[in-house]
Order: sequence, then C-alpha cells, then structure tokens
Amino acid sequence: MPCVVIHESVTAVLAEGIPLRAVLKDEGDLWVVGLEGSEAVDVGSAGVARLRLRHGDSGTGPSLLLRGVRGVVQAFIDGVEAEVQVLVQDIDLFHRVRGVFETDVLSKRRVAIVGCGSGGSFIARELTKAGVGEFLLIDHDRMEPGNVCRHELGLSEVGRKKVFAMRDLILDRNPTAIVETLAVHLDGSTVQQVQDAISGADLVIGATDNRESRLLLNRACIANDQPLLFGAVFRRAYGGQVLRVLPRMTPCYQCFLNVLPHMGNDQEIASAEDAAAIAYSDRPVAIEPGLSSDVLPVALMMVKIAIVLLLEGEKTTLAPLREDLVAPLYLWLNRREPGTDYAKLPPLEHRVDDMTILRWYGVLLPRDPDCAACGAFEDSLLERYGLGGQDLDTDFFSTDVAVEDPS
Repeated sequence: MPCVVIHESVTAVLAEGIPLRAVLKDEGDLWVVGLEGSEAVDVGSAGVARLRLRHGDSGTGPSLLLRGVRGVVQAFIDGVEAEVQVLVQDIDLFHRVRGVFETDVLSKRRVAIVGCGSGGSFIARELTKAGVGEFLLIDHDRMEPGNVCRHELGLSEVGRKKVFAMRDLILDRNPTAIVETLAVHLDGSTVQQVQDAISGADLVIGATDNRESRLLLNRACIANDQPLLFGAVFRRAYGGQVLRVLPRMTPCYQCFLNVLPHMGNDQEIASAEDAAAIAYSDRPVAIEPGLSSDVLPVALMMVKIAIVLLLEGEKTTLAPLREDLVAPLYLWLNRREPGTDYAKLPPLEHRVDDMTILRWYGVLLPRDPDCAACGAFEDSLLERYGLGGQDLDTDFFSTDVAVEDPS
C-alpha cells in the first residue's frame, strides 16, 4: 500500500482553499504533501484536494485525492485508499530515548564540536539522535568527493562547507535543535575567536586532525574551565585513543604529550594537508587514511563519554557508567599492526585475561604538575634554575614590539 506523508499544516488549510504542494518519491510509493513541493495541488472549498501528475505533454500519471473530515485526513491514490502519516509540528522525537535517560535534560545541553570530518560528523549525528538540543559546529573545510567514503555526508553535499551541511543533517533529525556554525580554521590567528565562541558550551568535542589545533583548543578550554574530549586514530586507523580533559582535575592534552609522546606522534595521515605538515622537504609522507569502520569505534566511545558527562548529576539508567568510565585516557586497537608495540599481542580468539585487539583499555595517566598548559610551569622553571620572578625578561617574549618604518 502506498503511503502519503502530510505535514500537520495541511490539515489546517484543507478547508481554507490555500494552495498545497506535493512531491512524489520512490517510484510512486511515497507522496509528501505540504506547503512546498514540485507539484501543485488543487484545493476545493469542501476540504478536498486533488492532484494529478502528468507525464509528457499529453500523458497522465497517478492521481491523489485528500479529504479532511473533522481533522482526520484520508488519502486516495487512483481511487484506492492509502496509508497516511501526519508529521506533527511538536512531535516528541525522543520519547524512546527518554525511556533510557529518564530525563529530557539533554535537550537543554549545548555541545561545541570542533572539526566536522569523519569522526566529528558521526559524533554530531549520534548526539542529535540522543536528544542534545544545542550545537556549535566549527570547521573551515568543504566536502570533497574523497570524503564521502568515511563521512556522514554524501555526494549531494560536495562543495558545501561541512558546518552548513552538518547543520542541515542535524535539523533533519531534530527540527527544534539550535545549531550555530563558525566556518573558521582553528590556528593562532583565530584561537581567541574560537575560545569566545565555545565559552557557553557544556562540553567541547575536539575532533580535529592535527596537533596544532588540539593544543590551541586544549588551552582555550583550560582558560574557559570547560570539559573537553579529544579523539584521534593512529596511522591507517589501526587503533586510536580518547582523552577526557577536566581542567585542573585530569591531565590535559599537553600532559598527554609530555607523558606519552610516542602515542601522540602516532597519528593518521588522512589528507595532503596532514602529510605536508609533518613531511621533510626531501622526504614526502604518504597519505594513509583508515577505514570508516576503524574510525567509528573511537567516535562512538567519545559519544558515550560525552553523554555521561552531559548527564552529570542526573539520576538515569546510565549512572553506573560513571564508575566504569573513570580513566582519563582510553586506548582502542583495531588490529595487530606490524612495526608497532602491539604487533606481538596474542590473537583475540577466546582470550579474556590477555591484552588483545577490539577492546577498550582505560589508562591511568597522571597530570604533569609542571605542564605548560595546566600546571605550574613558570614556577617550576624558576625553581629549577634558582631564579626569581624578577629575573625573567618578559619583554623578550612580548609580541608588542615596535617595528620601524623602513621608509
């Protein structure tokens, strides 16, 4: 039986003679009727609307008849009654989710996602489906054909700024969501703009693919005293990690690099820009992106931790996860990659006691008390060299240096 989807507004205007529009989809199996569309619908004065599609100059196609009786709409296609689904304006899209969370608090939470690539787009989609009601999307990049094999967006969005296309994807899932966008590249020239933009977020997601942007975002969130989640995959996505940063409580991204530099250096090279950033002038670096199925476990873990953080203080079915997800750093391995520390791990098989692939591992990572981003770096430096604050030539490091006009 064909189906007719009718926007709630149609039921109100059927008897008022206001022009309607319709779109025919799926080889005639689905009709969508509203105030916008490709085909005009003639509305009669007695609450009856008729539409006949025409093929070619003289041929005719299927006909649709709508009839509204005391607020109930019936639909007939070529005289045969069809199933009708009404899209209600204030429909509760998340009633099934609320059965798990037992609260609608997520609709009032604001999440800033910095980086809308393969991981960031998945996170945005999943948080939308979970009921998060406000988003700030930050990314300067446009969709390219090469992105399609790993991104939530498809070929129809190629050429668009990712933040704008992702905004449409979110609103298609939740029309009542508030989605703001900032189409800038996070670097030294824009970090203050980004820091100001994210300041109102309950949680910041760092889904960028380079160290510079992560370090800048790390400092911005420490300055704002905001919780932050970082996710990254290793080369060819053989594994990855998730880092949760609670400023001055857990290790920050700079602490992570100080303690585990080898893990921080092992990063996916997914684009020519990534490769150029770490290549020597005489030794180019190969572009070696990983599979979407290898990236998504990391993104999914970020979603899980994000939801737990956003529900902090609420009594929900997910509350026990707060006792499980206590580590600041989590490690995931997709395979035993040759040439890595994990190449000689035992096969997964039926093992439960050994470290193997395809499992999450919480890592107890300590804060660096002398961290340059979140610790007492200056005091530690002065103490190490037996200096006092008056011994520092702060003017040497100042950017406010007068430059004489050569003319």
